[in-house]
Amino acid sequence: MRISSPSLLASVLLLGGAFTGVVSQQFDNCPAVPRLGEKCNVCTPGSEPANKWTTDCRLRVRMQCTYIDNGQTKSCFPPGNSVNNNEPEPTWKYTQEECDRGGAALEFPATIVYQMCNANDQTFTPIAEKNFIKFAHNRRLESESIIENAVWDSTINAQACRTQTYTTTLKPCTNKWRGMALEMDGNLAKDFPDYCRCFLREYLLAEISDNPDTPAPVNPPLTRPPTGTKPPMGTKPPTGTKPPTGTKPPGPSPKPATKPPVVAPAKCDFTNVVITELASPEESLAKYIELYFLDKNCKGEEITEEIKVISYGPGDCEPSNIDVALKGQTIREDGFFTICNSASAETYYGRGECTMVGGLTSPANLRGTETIAIVDIEEKVIDIFGVPCTDPDPDNKQYFVHGRVVRKPSVWLPSPEYNRKNYRVFPGCGQEVGPEGMDINEWKKVQGPVCAPEHTILITEIVDLDVDSDTEVPRYVELYAPRKRDRGMGFDHDLKLVIFHSDFLEPNWPSAVPIDYMPENGFLVVCNEAASGEYGSKCAIVSDKIAGPANSNGNDQIALISGDEKGWFVVDIYGVIGEDGDDTDHDFHNSRVVRKLDAVEMEATWSKDDWVVCKSDTPDPNLWNSDECGTAEGAPTHGPTSAPTRESQKECQFFFSELSDVEDVPYIEIKSTCPGKTISRDLSVVSWKEYGLSCSVSLKGVVVPDDGFIIICANKIQHQHEYGGYKNIGGKWRDMSVCDIEDYMLLAGHGSNSLAIKDADAGCEKNNCVGSNCHAGCSDKYLDIYGYPGASLDYTDHQFEDCRAARKMHYPYGSSPFNPNVYEVICLSFGFNSQPGEDADPREWKEVPLVLFFTEFCDPVDNKNKRVIELYSPNKRNYKIKDDLIVMKWQGSSAYPSYTYQSLKGQKINSKGHLVLCMNYYAYSGNICDVQTGFSGVTKLSGSEHFALAKCTHPSNDCHYIDIYGTPGTIAGAAQDFTDGKVFRRRTVPAPKRIYDSNHWVVVNDINADQCGAGTTPPPVPAPSPGSGGGPGPGPGPGPGRGPSKGKGKGKYWRRK
Repeated sequence: MRISSPSLLASVLLLGGAFTGVVSQQFDNCPAVPRLGEKCNVCTPGSEPANKWTTDCRLRVRMQCTYIDNGQTKSCFPPGNSVNNNEPEPTWKYTQEECDRGGAALEFPATIVYQMCNANDQTFTPIAEKNFIKFAHNRRLESESIIENAVWDSTINAQACRTQTYTTTLKPCTNKWRGMALEMDGNLAKDFPDYCRCFLREYLLAEISDNPDTPAPVNPPLTRPPTGTKPPMGTKPPTGTKPPTGTKPPGPSPKPATKPPVVAPAKCDFTNVVITELASPEESLAKYIELYFLDKNCKGEEITEEIKVISYGPGDCEPSNIDVALKGQTIREDGFFTICNSASAETYYGRGECTMVGGLTSPANLRGTETIAIVDIEEKVIDIFGVPCTDPDPDNKQYFVHGRVVRKPSVWLPSPEYNRKNYRVFPGCGQEVGPEGMDINEWKKVQGPVCAPEHTILITEIVDLDVDSDTEVPRYVELYAPRKRDRGMGFDHDLKLVIFHSDFLEPNWPSAVPIDYMPENGFLVVCNEAASGEYGSKCAIVSDKIAGPANSNGNDQIALISGDEKGWFVVDIYGVIGEDGDDTDHDFHNSRVVRKLDAVEMEATWSKDDWVVCKSDTPDPNLWNSDECGTAEGAPTHGPTSAPTRESQKECQFFFSELSDVEDVPYIEIKSTCPGKTISRDLSVVSWKEYGLSCSVSLKGVVVPDDGFIIICANKIQHQHEYGGYKNIGGKWRDMSVCDIEDYMLLAGHGSNSLAIKDADAGCEKNNCVGSNCHAGCSDKYLDIYGYPGASLDYTDHQFEDCRAARKMHYPYGSSPFNPNVYEVICLSFGFNSQPGEDADPREWKEVPLVLFFTEFCDPVDNKNKRVIELYSPNKRNYKIKDDLIVMKWQGSSAYPSYTYQSLKGQKINSKGHLVLCMNYYAYSGNICDVQTGFSGVTKLSGSEHFALAKCTHPSNDCHYIDIYGTPGTIAGAAQDFTDGKVFRRRTVPAPKRIYDSNHWVVVNDINADQCGAGTTPPPVPAPSPGSGGGPGPGPGPGPGRGPSKGKGKGKYWRRK
């Protein structure tokens, strides 16, 4: 990152700087007698045009600058310098020879105080980008020289002040010009108008003249006058004389020197260093930590102090024992110091860009979830990104997996405390950054991610009308802001509407349309000239670019992006970048495309499921209230002219999306693709129970609710009580408690019943169908089925008693005959926290994520061929793993994972939720072993290893850990080592866990193979309690008559059955 010159010059001024902050007491006016080095300004309504300010604005701003010279405190401002004097006298006057000889004698410790006071009776809230303090090389208010502090932008109470004290070293010979500024800009807590502002700007000047041509000195030689004398500048009085009364030197007195001293090279302040960038792209060998040394004397210097970079792992409150020591390394000539995780990083960024290679086990091998800090010899933090103890969560403000962190150039002071406002963090809203998006050894302002919670702007309609003319085709792109807070305001995110022509990978930049404002109605329509003539004032922007986004003929990609040619990312898009749209799902030639009403989130990747393509349709600019073709105002009606018929509904799908028997409040959830329609077909739901009994309920005449779900419950009151409340689904608030049909008998014995949606009008009997599902030749007999016609689910793997059968999202259609792979059976889990997918969710249909964790490791003393690793899923049964999951291990105290691992992708979790890894299938009888690893595989246990279930393709410290046993990099202690024994997880603890806790596990020593619990649920083991012996050994199970509670999230087992 190359730092711009304003930041560099400003940073040089702040050597040794530090801040303190306090809130002062009440005040009245500027002091009648200013303090030494003080400047003050009071702003009232009369001092600015009344139409710009609130009528009762009263603020005071104050600056005070003093420095120490030869033990004396002096004002930074020369006598007679008034407030806002644009041409003040210099504070210091030296010749270049004096500067060359003076060295450290002409460097002065200084204290600068900035104060903002709110004399109003209302709270003052600063405007973040306009409220600042500054100490820099000039008087301009560029952001690179603004001093930021964690509390400076917070509110100031009525009749109160906020003060910042800054300490630095003034070097008049090195830096001659300085600007000091204090800007108080914000709003009062009152009705409009509420704007209030006050500012103060001052110079600190030094004048360095050329050396005189004659040997006679104009300024005194660098010797201290005899005691008691104060000679005026330019005079050398005899010993014992005194200067004339009233004379005093106009500048500071330099320290004595009997002969010109040998000027030593300026010493680098190695602790004046900041973290400027953290790069964690998906490419595992292209990661780095970038530092910048602010002291100009550090450039090209060898680091001679004990400084190191440390890392706190995700969720860790203590730093890792692996760090990067910087002592002995050499800083680049531009002040940067970049630590790469691999020498291969230079293949991405260029030769010589890595200052040093830390290695794949160093902090530079960033995962994007850690905290990074620079510390000194006493382990004191100099600068830090992140907060230790923070868990890896994509929603937190320091998560940068497959992304980067960039320090704002305006924040150039090292800070031992993390402030998220000081950084730009990617991916932010899914905007990942690859190596090509990094800027190693540069430091410049970058645009942060644009997130949906901040501003939501959607592409809702694109029009390419089917008209006779090829040149005068009315075309437009409609943008919409669904949130009222985003309307009637400007944007500062460098948004542009662009077109990617055909299969181009880059936008057509000359035709990009800036989007920096959203009208009050929430719509912004960008038209070509023909559309402007057609729709007039409905067009907010008219683009005359023939190759622009508002003039596409249908085979292009239209996108809202943030950025420019130097760097950009997609905010929302229609189409697939790099793919010509002709004859694809996103071809809209002679068509109108409309975003579906439930697609209310910005999407950087196009999905055909979010859009409807309408051929030769009627457009409706500035309106988004339908996603059906032919519904625009003035369009021909496609609605029915009579009551719905079987023929008109032949395309309607009806299928089970959920069968729930959770918490004794059973229900059947049916999903229909025809919301709002009255069912005209003779449909019914049939339930087959034990002993051949059956019952049914008719759906004919039922109006499908507008969310497309039909809920059949046993008792409406119980259902409403259990699931009462509203949820925002797809941008609409839904009452989750609504039960559409009540039928107790249909749901009696629910978890053991087979169920089907039957179409009695299919005429299967007339077609002489054969087969138990009557699907040959007349597949509409059963539109969907769970189980078997005429039989219950007893003694099958498909029972869902006390569980729920949820349809997988990949099967949005009915299935006949019964296909058990279409459903997942999820049962109540064990632990205080419910697992994803186990709670019933009427009127919702969503994917159930896999939950998987370790439950047992066994190393039996009598038969090492029967060593096993057991994993368990509380919410998946007969499930084939689709993700790249592996079981990996570390041996001994090594911080490097072993090359031996076991991939779980494609492996199947059994009907009980277990996945058992064995050395050998034949060592066990029965169906215990699910995966055979071999005798040299991951199940070759010694009992002292550390294990992790991780999301990656092969072992690496860069893997995303899901569950962990042990602490890699350490020797296993007695509470972890299970040599010649086994260890199993307590059933009363939450799982999975990314941080190992020995209290969650029980080690049992000296056991035989028949005592391994592979494929079975371990006995309940309560946590140790006072008086129980204090040890972690197995404790008693539940007492007589005390089974697990069925209350939500309490006392549940991993598997109830």
